[in-house]
Amino acid sequence: MSQKNQEIDGLAADWAAKRDLGALSPEEEAAFQFWLAADTRHLGAYGRAEAVLFRLERLNGAALDGTSSERRPGWNRRHLILAGSAAASVAAAVGVALHMPGSVPESTFSTAIGQIRKVVLEDGSVIILNTDTKIRMQFSETLRDISLVQGEAQFDVAKDKQRPFVVSAGDTRVRAVGTSFTVSRLPRKPIQVLVKEGVVELQRTNAPGAPSIRASANIRAIAPPDAPIVTVAMPEEKLARDLEWQFGRIALDNETLANAAAEFARYSEVRIVVDPAVSHRTVTGLFASNDPVSFAKAATSVLGLRMAVRGREVRIF
Repeated sequence: MSQKNQEIDGLAADWAAKRDLGALSPEEEAAFQFWLAADTRHLGAYGRAEAVLFRLERLNGAALDGTSSERRPGWNRRHLILAGSAAASVAAAVGVALHMPGSVPESTFSTAIGQIRKVVLEDGSVIILNTDTKIRMQFSETLRDISLVQGEAQFDVAKDKQRPFVVSAGDTRVRAVGTSFTVSRLPRKPIQVLVKEGVVELQRTNAPGAPSIRASANIRAIAPPDAPIVTVAMPEEKLARDLEWQFGRIALDNETLANAAAEFARYSEVRIVVDPAVSHRTVTGLFASNDPVSFAKAATSVLGLRMAVRGREVRIF
């Protein structure tokens, strides 16, 4: 591990310990969110730190040398997080299983419209669920199996070559070992996979004899229902814009008002209705995903249009 990654893990341990001890102040929370957004590796490191802390708490005070950590001077929660690998060895010695059991009941996670949720798994992987998303998952000793029922989710996968991480969305199966990628399953749209780091393999479950498709970093794979999977290169800045939803934002780049209205409909019960005569007009910018009214104000101001708010409807004309 490089010094840079060691520094990231150290900061992640600091944040995990602080958040575990109690709510952060508004200033600390803002600093924490800024740190998460500053580097794509930070979220994964923080997820691993949280997972280690969760596992250590299950030891019920078993210390690294067989004594209680509370009785051992100089040990704090940060030390315990950074000593996760040593703790795992002790856990094995005392018979405490820190890994997932051989078979676990199916778990379901979901979000409501406008909600974004982070799920930290026991293996250190992190899943971020976008608005109106539902996943089911089941881990075993040989497979980490996720089903994307609907919506969109990002998967930051902890490496484990003995247990592949597989995400199924409709008839498309995405396999990864250690990587970061997003899968979307939206109404009237093809399944899409956006790879941020590493490599994934895509396979059609209804065509088991067909060759798998490999997609690496900065690649979007598109799987139409009745056509072959295709891959498209993504400039880094475009990829970053497409992932702004993780921070509660919608990034529009020369997007029509009609398409913008459809995107905001995913995040809010307030609907934007665009007059067909101006629906082709385009807008660019970064907007709060749960605030369609502010978007409408900005768009109409820039484009010289008008707007009206009536109940849960915003008209642009």
